[in-house]
Amino acid sequence: MYKNILIIGAARSGKTTLAKKLAKEKGYNLISIDDIVSGFEAYPELEIHHDGDANDTAKRLAPFLIRYFTEISEGNTFYDGIKYVIEGTHIDFEILMPFLQNEKYKEKYEIIGLTYNDITEDEMYKNIKEYDAEDDWTYWCSDEELRGNVNYFLDRNKFFNDKFEEYNIKKYDTSFDRKKVLKKVMDSLE
Repeated sequence: MYKNILIIGAARSGKTTLAKKLAKEKGYNLISIDDIVSGFEAYPELEIHHDGDANDTAKRLAPFLIRYFTEISEGNTFYDGIKYVIEGTHIDFEILMPFLQNEKYKEKYEIIGLTYNDITEDEMYKNIKEYDAEDDWTYWCSDEELRGNVNYFLDRNKFFNDKFEEYNIKKYDTSFDRKKVLKKVMDSLE
């Protein structure tokens, strides 16, 4: 039986790039958690949005994601062979991982962590400049804004690394040779 794939990690770690490759080369349907969050922004009373505390947004989004992940792994689409790759950064580990790692769902989801370790602020900035595309919000940042975000990205990456360790999530370091690393991930899924 195939598995749905959940790709998680800090911003600029290559989640969307990997998800797009899986969609294009292996026939997965792509779901962006960022797009879901953008949809919820139409309902400000839910306080699910991109700005503000990422952990708070993840916690508010978690009940919806549990229900959504249940539907795409229990409904007709799953048993008809339709597979999904879900990617995003708004993950509440304490709520979602016990759900995804329980006996019923661990056979239905492959969880992949993308990270960047031992990378300096300047190297992070250069990676963003190298890999950004027009559909990345950071593509439209001025150099000053981008440099201001680098520390945030590195701090969030540390958070994700700690959670990957805590929940025993297989992780791949995309700090250097990103294309080679993403190919390794693709090969591991065959």
